[in-house]
Amino acid sequence: MNFKYITTTPGLGGRIKQYAEDFLVSEIGINYETDVLYLPNKKVEDIDWNGVFQKKGDNQFLILDLEKYNLSTTTAINKIARFLRISKQRINYAGLKDKRAITSQRISIYDPSLERISICFFRDIKLYNPQWSDKRIEIGDLLENKFVVTIRNIDFSEGQIEQIVFHAFSEIEKNGLINYFGEQRFGGVREITHVVGKHFLKKEYKDGILLYLTYVNELEKEDIKNARKELANDLNFKKHAAHFPTKTGYERAILNYLANHPDDYLGALKVLPKSIQYLFIHAYQSYLFNELINLRFEKGYGLQPISGDKIIDGEVYLPLFGFESVFSDGLAGDLEKEVLSKEGVSFKDFYNKDYGVLSSKGDWRLLRIKAKDLMLHEISADELNEHKKKAVVSFRLDKGQYATVVLRELIKQEFIG
Repeated sequence: MNFKYITTTPGLGGRIKQYAEDFLVSEIGINYETDVLYLPNKKVEDIDWNGVFQKKGDNQFLILDLEKYNLSTTTAINKIARFLRISKQRINYAGLKDKRAITSQRISIYDPSLERISICFFRDIKLYNPQWSDKRIEIGDLLENKFVVTIRNIDFSEGQIEQIVFHAFSEIEKNGLINYFGEQRFGGVREITHVVGKHFLKKEYKDGILLYLTYVNELEKEDIKNARKELANDLNFKKHAAHFPTKTGYERAILNYLANHPDDYLGALKVLPKSIQYLFIHAYQSYLFNELINLRFEKGYGLQPISGDKIIDGEVYLPLFGFESVFSDGLAGDLEKEVLSKEGVSFKDFYNKDYGVLSSKGDWRLLRIKAKDLMLHEISADELNEHKKKAVVSFRLDKGQYATVVLRELIKQEFIG
């Protein structure tokens, strides 16, 4: 995917997320802040669960800090719900966190039992800091995320790294950052979530499902690549449902459905969790947003306001296209029309009478954002990559903004995670 840069410094190159420990994320919310304290290998201090429950009173929501290691938020929630023998709908969080990382966030659990919560233990999940509340955690409770990131496999000297990082941070503080949606929005290694989403937008359910099942990226593991290729070759859903690699994610659930309903591709989509179903259309909206930004840079406008822009408090907002969208006036509208025309889609495509989950009315999103508390903590020898250096940086971003918009400006190459 093509991205532009706002800084003029040379790229460090290097690698992020070589290990989950290289990417730490914590939450800053309304009246709370979390931190990574225990993972990967520290023990949570013993919690007096009897004492906790004695303080419950009339409150129904147990508030906890959740740390997770190399897991998505939804996977962690599912594991906790299964152990507690409750519906996952009874567990709420303020925001999704990166999978390949160690992250901390606040969650609420509706009316858990003392018996189950007191023995709830996972190697890759820590629950601590319990307190009762009459209100659950909501998406709107999240204000910011703090990131502490180790960039590895850098070829430059310590002095060169320091100079590049300081100069890049200086430009970022002065000019802001391009508010791109990050790569994880588009499906990680394969980066096809938005393409699948476009098929669903055009009601091409079969094409979308088959692309999701069979698209191969060479960075995937051999067994997964082979399974996708074999499935693409014969489309024998019943045959492949039994032995498709489980670590692929949701493919086996889709294959099990198609084994019994081979022509119901919309039904196959519906077997996925709602949170996953929504991602496809949202990913395509995000792709169009990024393309609109790129077009502004290609035309030479960059982050500057142009005629027809929606401006609030001096900042430009660009559309996330949906069925309630209308084209802006002036030059801004011309660029919007050019992006949609190139893609062959229209506003009305975002309304799906077959299945409302695949509809979106649209929204607006900032063009430029600001990172806070940009810091360089350490430059040292990289113990994982011989003769290379590593650098540790940290920063804060508002919710819904991606750490990759900062890291891309430092690295200036395609990420190797």
